[in-house]
Amino acid sequence: MELNIYMFNWKNVPKGFLMGIVELVPGVSSGTMALLLGIYDQFLGAISRIVSKYYKQALAFLLPLVIGMAIAILTMSSVLDYFLQNHTIPTHWFFMGMVLGVIPMMIRISNVKAEFRAIHFILILIGIAILYAMSMFNADAPPASSAGMGAGDLIKYFVTGVLAASMMLLPGISGSLVMLILGVYPVVIYAINEFTSLNFEVLPILISTGLGIVTGVLVASRIISHLLKNYTYLTYAAIIGLLFGSTFAIYPGLPVSAASWIVSIIVFISGLFISYIFGKQQNDTP
Repeated sequence: MELNIYMFNWKNVPKGFLMGIVELVPGVSSGTMALLLGIYDQFLGAISRIVSKYYKQALAFLLPLVIGMAIAILTMSSVLDYFLQNHTIPTHWFFMGMVLGVIPMMIRISNVKAEFRAIHFILILIGIAILYAMSMFNADAPPASSAGMGAGDLIKYFVTGVLAASMMLLPGISGSLVMLILGVYPVVIYAINEFTSLNFEVLPILISTGLGIVTGVLVASRIISHLLKNYTYLTYAAIIGLLFGSTFAIYPGLPVSAASWIVSIIVFISGLFISYIFGKQQNDTP
């Protein structure tokens, strides 16, 4: 790929903002948004070049995206924190809708009818089984406000950051979804919201998670580039399985009132529609 595409461009700040918003929501990944915005190849390529002799060009391309993502995270986290704390069930139903709405796009770009064989469907089942098993470990997550900050907790946030960053680069799996599965998502959203309110006691959570994300991005970008280049449809099959399986982790239970039922159904359909419309605009594989 030509290196002259890796140039600083302020027009990428709004694209980064959109990528940041979807990364806050456990559903559509920033990788998916980069795919929909037509910059996925450049995004992944720039990340993989950060630790090469072309790091200046890579940083020039990534900087406006990072600025946009940072603005989205700092300005939108309080909104998400409010809905997670006060309207938990409808919010999670919205997340489920967004996750399931991505699947038609993944099926289309995977060319399932022509490319998938038995091994691909086995991978889908494995992905579903893995996330179902993982969701069982997060059934009784503690309140975000009671998050621990001991050495063990900070290591957990770091490892979660590594895994989340690895997933957010894939066109389909949200890094925040990984955090939700591991019980860290409400904690991180709470910490960001508290930090923007000048409560610096949560800084250890943000630092450990942030270091994990940086580590995951640098390591995973090369691995994912290799997998998508050499095992494209096997990788897509795994992503589809993870998307289906992630609904087990997001599912919050059934609404408890008629009003809650109505709101949950409306936001679920809205989530489906938003993801489907974004995905419908993308006709080419990354």
